[in-house]
Amino acid sequence: MPLYKTLTPNLQTCVKIWKITESFNALMAPLQLTENSFNRVNGMKSELHQRGFLSVRHLLKEFGYTDADLFYDDFGKPYLKDGKQISITHSFNFS
Repeated sequence: MPLYKTLTPNLQTCVKIWKITESFNALMAPLQLTENSFNRVNGMKSELHQRGFLSVRHLLKEFGYTDADLFYDDFGKPYLKDGKQISITHSFNFS
């Protein structure tokens, strides 16, 4: 589980960075994805994009959330069901 770094710039903000080193199968195996997320990840053409998507789900677990706790609006903005704010980004081998 390559949690690369945790940053806490203030009391209201926590940043977790994941270094994506695992294979698709290793990332997928322990997760329980919603049907929507399962279809979404399997529809991605790039394995790097798939692994980025799955690594974000592992980061959610680090915060105590599941895939079902995350949803997106019509514009693709992510939200958490409990109302806490979330921002997600990934670039190459980091999420």
